[in-house]
Amino acid sequence: MDNLQEANQDQVKPVPFEAIQHDLANIMPSASEIGHLWTSYLAESMAICFLKNFIIKSKDQDIHAVLQRALDVSSQRVKTMQDIFNSFHHPIPEAYGQRDVDVNSKQLFNEIFKIKYTRLMHKFVMINYSNSLSLSSRSDIRSYFTECLDTSKEIHQKATEVLIAKGLLIKSPSIVILDRVDFVHDKNYFGSILGLGNKRPLNALEISHIVSLMETKQLLRTLKLGYGQVVKSEQIKHYISRAKQIADKQLNKLGSFLDDEDLPQPISTANLVSDSTESPHSDKLFLCHVTVTIAFILAEYGLALTNTARKDLVATFSSFMLELLDIAKDGAELMMENGWLERVPETVDREKLYLH
Repeated sequence: MDNLQEANQDQVKPVPFEAIQHDLANIMPSASEIGHLWTSYLAESMAICFLKNFIIKSKDQDIHAVLQRALDVSSQRVKTMQDIFNSFHHPIPEAYGQRDVDVNSKQLFNEIFKIKYTRLMHKFVMINYSNSLSLSSRSDIRSYFTECLDTSKEIHQKATEVLIAKGLLIKSPSIVILDRVDFVHDKNYFGSILGLGNKRPLNALEISHIVSLMETKQLLRTLKLGYGQVVKSEQIKHYISRAKQIADKQLNKLGSFLDDEDLPQPISTANLVSDSTESPHSDKLFLCHVTVTIAFILAEYGLALTNTARKDLVATFSSFMLELLDIAKDGAELMMENGWLERVPETVDREKLYLH
């Protein structure tokens, strides 16, 4: 066997990869590529609106530098996507623009919230765009999503460094370092759906996801708190209030899992909202953004479920997802009623064409 391996090693020679040329004019984009580009365009145009307002009142040099870099990156991404869409004659989404932001309004959130929220958004960008890249084949679209991952990693890392330097970074609690490797033999390890009887302690992954979920929900709750102060439509204000109530209930339950283990909860960020009643954005942007953040939370619960072994946690995360799906649907219906829900590009309705 050793002689055979040595013989094979002698025969293996490195094969250089040469650049492969493609004529993109002959390669139509796939449904996956169009869908992810379309979603990215809406997200980046929305980010530009927020960052323009964030930057105008920013005074801390370190925070301002991160926000400015994030704005420059999102602006360049929008231009790149416009070029890609134009290359195969696809209409540019309406998305969001200057009409959705008022840079002269009073500051609604302080600078600590701004950098924490920018860091959070680029965390979700990295998660979403890694999936987008894996589903893309055209070289220009792969290059775009690769650049997105690189620059979002840069912004996330820089924001993390600023928060560490200022003593503001929320970390997952520390646990005792074990002196040996251990294995599970007791089937009670998974516990019960109702959490009855003896429950094993939370493991490192479960703690990580609970803390991450709470940090995300704290920031999004703060966002809704601020939006509720300035949104003009009573109908949208009521919707945001409902979303905040759900966030409060879910935060209390998630926090109880940490309390049971005498682990600290992430600090509330509600104090990062000012008393301003001047709206920095359009009601359209507020409503659309709240529904987008609900999607972020759903994705985070999905990630948590794949790394959770305790049945009571699985049951809790699943029930919370159902709550969020219900209110997300209500938000989408509100967007429809106001004429704000852009239709995702879809395949042709063959049956309708047959009947034409």
